[in-house]
Amino acid sequence: MGVLQIEPTDLCNLACRMCAPHAERWPSVHGIPKGLMPLALYERVLAGLVDEDCHFDHLILQWLGDPSVHPELERMVGLAGRALAGRVGHVRIDTNGLLLDEGRIDRLLAEKARDVPLLVVFTIDAATAATYRRVKGRDGLAKVRGAARYLLAHRGNAGRVDVQVQFVVQPGNAHELRPFFDYWSGLARCHRSPGGHLEVLYKRLSVGGGAPGQAAADRLYDDALAAAGIGTLHEEGFSVGVWDDRPWQADDAHVARDACPGAWFTPVVRHDGHLMMCCADLGGELDLGSLAEATFRTLWEGEQATRLRMQHLAGRFDGACARCGGVNWYRLEPAHREATRRRAAELGVVG
Repeated sequence: MGVLQIEPTDLCNLACRMCAPHAERWPSVHGIPKGLMPLALYERVLAGLVDEDCHFDHLILQWLGDPSVHPELERMVGLAGRALAGRVGHVRIDTNGLLLDEGRIDRLLAEKARDVPLLVVFTIDAATAATYRRVKGRDGLAKVRGAARYLLAHRGNAGRVDVQVQFVVQPGNAHELRPFFDYWSGLARCHRSPGGHLEVLYKRLSVGGGAPGQAAADRLYDDALAAAGIGTLHEEGFSVGVWDDRPWQADDAHVARDACPGAWFTPVVRHDGHLMMCCADLGGELDLGSLAEATFRTLWEGEQATRLRMQHLAGRFDGACARCGGVNWYRLEPAHREATRRRAAELGVVG
């Protein structure tokens, strides 16, 4: 069923330039008060997924805040692994890493379900302290490097623990792709472990989900990779990933737009328990309802969600979808389209 994101919090301890809600200090990210997901609500969501035997490629504990701000993150990782074992490929955390000191990393490894792989993604975007400060809004490169090093050195007894370090290419850091590679490739080769992998991932900057200006960001990405001599690389315990594909965007207005896979494969549970239809819907327009009041399948396969999918199949994109280029990490196959049409017929939904 794609990837499920659960948002522990929409609070963040950074103000990255590429992240408008936090860089611009929005008082509300989703149109609701900022906050932390109560642990009881989180456990209810997990129990509902188990009851309905829901399966996902993986579970991401993050959306529009940094999950490490939640004081119960380590416990949330353990609860997810134990509840969803056999139903998710792995549990994943996306974090800037600044709040993951050695004690919290020790607790994280202790809480982790041994048989469910854990992926910890550090969003770093810089190779020097000055550039980190410029793109992230404060100092912190030494801290996040220290957290990653400690995790790499101590993950061996916790079952599989993979680490990914991300570099979003943007104005202000595009000159540091090669030194970023040099640092992390060297570290990976010092910490090879049969219990995990380290990946360096270079990502395109998203400009409003494909808004005007996305083409310029894509050119910067391609030019920076070429100048640094960066491409995909695979070796034992270490790899480099790059984003070759990109979704439709406003600059492609002359090209017919296809249905977005996000409407089928990227459900998000907001920190208040509401099920959102797409991870790219920052404002929360595609709110399907509360998982404290309805089940996942009732909402995800219901009339509202089916109607939006049928609109996409008909080539109509309104509201949040009209302002977004879509997601590109899944593909919509003919079988998915046909299943949606069958469900629409069952519900009496017209596209």
